[in-house]
Amino acid sequence: TDPNQISFMAVTAHWIECVEENTGSGSKETLQLRTNLIGFHKLPGHHTGEHFAHCFLYITDHLNITKKAIEKFYYL
Repeated sequence: TDPNQISFMAVTAHWIECVEENTGSGSKETLQLRTNLIGFHKLPGHHTGEHFAHCFLYITDHLNITKKAIEKFYYL
């Protein structure tokens, strides 16, 4: 929420990438955590689950990743 009481939703993506590094004695692979902001959108109305879901789906639909994003949800 900004100082003017306007709500926003940010969606980030996180993944682990295998990176090959060259060393003096050869190369080795390391795992590196990557993260990126993939969406930032004004959140209309009240902070309800329904509004969050619609905003999330709007962002993922726009990026054409909805199916992939939904399949990767894990509940703790």
